[in-house]
Amino acid sequence: MEKSPENSTLEEILGQYQRSLRERAHRSIQQLKCALREGDVPVGEGAPEPSCSPSVGGEDTGAAWHELQHSHAVNQLKALLYQQAVKESEVSPSRRRKMSPLGSSEYEETNMPTVHNLVPIINDQSQYIHHLEAEVKFCKEELSGMKNRVQVVVLDNERLQQELKAHRQEEAMREQTLPDASGNVQHSWITAGEDSGVQDSAKKSYSHGNADIITASSAGEAEKWKLELEKLKLTYEDKCEILESQLSVLRKDLAEYQKNCEDLKQRLKHKESLLAADTSNRVGGLCLKCAQHEAVLSQTHNNVHMQTIERLTKERDDFMSALVSARASVAGAQRREASAYEQVKRAVQMTEEASLEKTKALIQCEQLRSELERQAERLDKELAAQQERRALDREAMRRELSKEKEDLTSKMLALSQNIAQLEGQVERVTREKISAVNQLEEVQNQLASREMDVTKVCGEMRYQLNKTKMEKDEAEKEHREYRTKTKRDLEIKDQPHQEF
Repeated sequence: MEKSPENSTLEEILGQYQRSLRERAHRSIQQLKCALREGDVPVGEGAPEPSCSPSVGGEDTGAAWHELQHSHAVNQLKALLYQQAVKESEVSPSRRRKMSPLGSSEYEETNMPTVHNLVPIINDQSQYIHHLEAEVKFCKEELSGMKNRVQVVVLDNERLQQELKAHRQEEAMREQTLPDASGNVQHSWITAGEDSGVQDSAKKSYSHGNADIITASSAGEAEKWKLELEKLKLTYEDKCEILESQLSVLRKDLAEYQKNCEDLKQRLKHKESLLAADTSNRVGGLCLKCAQHEAVLSQTHNNVHMQTIERLTKERDDFMSALVSARASVAGAQRREASAYEQVKRAVQMTEEASLEKTKALIQCEQLRSELERQAERLDKELAAQQERRALDREAMRRELSKEKEDLTSKMLALSQNIAQLEGQVERVTREKISAVNQLEEVQNQLASREMDVTKVCGEMRYQLNKTKMEKDEAEKEHREYRTKTKRDLEIKDQPHQEF
């Protein structure tokens, strides 16, 4: 994740402020050192202007000392030193000779503060620098915590965007399988795309680095989804036209089949009525001539009636088979119509479900947007509070620094007034050092003479020790000889006793 420009500028401001504090503290310490080091020049030489060595603090120290020379405190110090030099020049030489160095040093010791008074000033300065560094560190930690919180919010927004993207992909797959509901879902996708655009705009206020990338990707995805929706819409329209044409053809066939069935029914009824009329017209009780004539006609035309009956039976069978086929086709058309009705019903139901899900998604997006707005307001308030607190801290630091500067200026004046007295102490310490060096030389000479005496005594003692050792060796040798001699005498004395 790239750093936002506001965070980077804030870090740069804090770093510059810390560096400026360090430079100012270093400059003030170098000023104190230069003031302590160069205080003896106007007193010893009678010159009214002091100077500081440029090799002590480098270029920064030279610039600081140049500023110090033109300050009000240094001007007062110059005036005091010049007045002191004039007073010393007015004193007569005889009176100067009468004044003893010891008395002047005692006077300086009584009127001058000790060197240890300068140590707390430098310690306070270093402690103040550490305090400022701790405050800067605390500000950096708070800034990093705020960055982490903003990062968490950005990650939550990205996760929600991924979930919305997956939800849109699932809806697209569902609409590809059921193209009847693509019109309503198109509106839901477009609305979801607008909601994602709103989320992108809310997210843009938190991470300026990723805002352009997210906006470009959302625009590309919106264009892609629009193309997919156009394709699905065209496919849906083609399928609707095909189904409508098939339905109209089936309706026409059904009407024709129903008309044919009605015609066949009417013809069958007509044939049945004709057969019933023929059978009912045959009446008995005729005269002989009529009966004979009827019998002759029945015998002669018997084959014709049989053929007519067979033909009618065949036509009836044909009509019945046609009626069965027409009924089967009508039943198939009804089944197809029922299936198409069920399909349309399912499509309408899924469209209603999709609209319900779209409403839920819109409600969730609205809730997320309100939550993001609340978080943005909260973070803006926290940022404003932090900035106000930082401004108050800066103002307090500025006042403290001005106060410290005034205190240091007054202390510099006091220190400058006491520099001459410190120089007297330095001279006295130098004389004491010279006397101590002389005493040390005398002690070293005494030690050298004593060391020579000790060396001489050690030589004599070593000679006596060697002499004593030689006498000891001779005594041991005589003792051994006496012992051997005694053993031999004892052995000689023991021999006669052994013979007996």
